[in-house]
Amino acid sequence: MSTYVITGGTTGIGAAVRKTLLDQGHEVFNIDYKGGDYLADLSTKEGRQGAIEAVYEKYPDGIDVLICNAGVGPTAPPKMIFALNFFASIQLAEGLRPLLKKKRGNCVITSSNSITNMTVRMDWVDMLSNVMDEDRILELADDIPRNQTPSCYSSSKHALARWVRRISPSWAVDGLRINSVAPGNTTTPMTQGMTDAQMEAALLIPIPTRYGRREFLDAQEIANGIVFLASPLASGINGVILFVDGGIDALLRSEQI
Repeated sequence: MSTYVITGGTTGIGAAVRKTLLDQGHEVFNIDYKGGDYLADLSTKEGRQGAIEAVYEKYPDGIDVLICNAGVGPTAPPKMIFALNFFASIQLAEGLRPLLKKKRGNCVITSSNSITNMTVRMDWVDMLSNVMDEDRILELADDIPRNQTPSCYSSSKHALARWVRRISPSWAVDGLRINSVAPGNTTTPMTQGMTDAQMEAALLIPIPTRYGRREFLDAQEIANGIVFLASPLASGINGVILFVDGGIDALLRSEQI
């Protein structure tokens, strides 16, 4: 039995991950805004620090796996998107890294397959992953129009994937692995409230593994990818962005490997 810490494990993909791990006999500590073993607002530095301290108190001898899954979708305010999708994962991962090191564990971070689409603003990606000044960036986010939130979302997830790639070698030196899963459109509480028009727009490009069917991927399919990367079966995998999107990325970027 291994000890897993997950953020955002109450609903959607996170809930599927948590159930899968519990069914396998592992211990799972869920940090979430609602329904968690520890309740925290991870969009704030204070909420993240409280969560980190709670994990140190509960598992002083170390943890095996950290899964940073908490996040918001492209309809949230820009400040919330940047704070929760990018800065929360980084603060939790770096804050709990010493506990992972005690057990030579690993970390899996939830990104998005939108990191390769045309909504990504590389100036925002650079701002997030190069400057990394949360207070300054959230202040700048106040001036971003609400109709730009899809770009905020894809850019935050792109910056997160870049960060995982960049720091993976230094984690490996400490005996740790860090990887990311990039899900495509998935049936979750976030997507179940979509209007017919929003659904049609999301399925404008059919998901190859769902061709002929008007449906998204199942949350369990994404969870399976996360659980695999977190497991000993993936011991040789580090710094990888694993697309679990039914083949959308391959369809749109078939020449890029």
